[in-house]
Amino acid sequence: MSIRSGALVALLAIALPSGAVLAADPSAAPASSAAPAGSAAPANVCPPLTTKPMSAEDAAAVDNQAQSVFTMVPDLPGMWIGIWDPAKGFYTQAYGSAVTDGAKAAIDQHGRIGSITKTFTITAVLQQVAAGTLKLESTIGEVLPDLATKYPAIKDITVEQLAGMTSGIQDYANTGAMSKELKVDVHHQFSADDLIDSALTLPLAAPGTGGYSTTNTIILGKMLEKVTGKPVGQVVTELAAAAGMKNTALPAPGDDTMPDPSSHGYVESMGQQSMKGIGLDIPIGTDVTDWTVSWGGAGGAMYSTVADMGIWASTGLGTCLLPADLAAKRLAFKPIPEGQYGLGILSFDHGWIGHTGQIIGWEAITLYNTETGAAFVGIVNETGSLQGAEIVAVNLLPDLLKLVG
Repeated sequence: MSIRSGALVALLAIALPSGAVLAADPSAAPASSAAPAGSAAPANVCPPLTTKPMSAEDAAAVDNQAQSVFTMVPDLPGMWIGIWDPAKGFYTQAYGSAVTDGAKAAIDQHGRIGSITKTFTITAVLQQVAAGTLKLESTIGEVLPDLATKYPAIKDITVEQLAGMTSGIQDYANTGAMSKELKVDVHHQFSADDLIDSALTLPLAAPGTGGYSTTNTIILGKMLEKVTGKPVGQVVTELAAAAGMKNTALPAPGDDTMPDPSSHGYVESMGQQSMKGIGLDIPIGTDVTDWTVSWGGAGGAMYSTVADMGIWASTGLGTCLLPADLAAKRLAFKPIPEGQYGLGILSFDHGWIGHTGQIIGWEAITLYNTETGAAFVGIVNETGSLQGAEIVAVNLLPDLLKLVG
């Protein structure tokens, strides 16, 4: 589950020319968000997305840029984008194919969002902190004593260290620790314990050491289950629904499907190179739609749509669903090797926050500007295509957005 930004970020250059800062719409009325159950602290306020369509001229400019980016990415089947600009309005569009030699891409199709899942899971964890069932200082030993008994070296790692990617626990995903099972069976169902066990075969760094790791979020998912008494998928899906997202879910274990309509996921030339990095040699053109997503779990297995992800962007990827003091702690970004990371969220330049995601067959990005209220969402149905066209974004956005990776 990579967090590297890519080509879709280039589309922000249309609504947001390099170096420009948009003015927020003063007429936009904020919408209140409910505080988590059990919390006496007031919630933040989530501003609504603009419902004003872009002018034909601005929409054409976005469309032209999107077409240009789409044609520059090798072998990319489909691309889905959404831009919400408080000053200029919104534009959503789909390009290419949802299914190779089949259905065309359409804006209402579901796609997988990879590591953007982390923003949901960690928001749910922070809601439990607000409710008092967890603390940022709670340790693995306190919340998950069985796991701490099995791996005593991790017993003192805290919720805050897990959420902030400073636990010292390595990533089972990007290190390829779980690849050997996928080589044998692409439908293999991984449990959370399987993923944690594979990561903890790798050396640990000292707690407090920064390093992006999906393993952290898998452990936080187990904590959520412990304190709520519900499966993590149910907790996260209920969070999305409460935010107004009707087409977003973290599937139950063993469910590798998406609702109709949905895209298929592929590995093409860029994806093949990306997957070789974790020890998987997948033939170009492979349709991976029915492959297991269980290796993503609470850190990467969600699906969504562009419209729903726009709603999620408008919440600051869950930040305004938290009490103000906890929201501020979430956005107290610290440097890790992969970039500036808060509690389950990345910081970019000029007020942009968000996250990127990758799971075999799809990549996605969701961004929100805390200064202007602008939002951007992009999804592609090919592994590696965001990373592959990163140079396009770098050329178009030399000042606006600092890329990760």
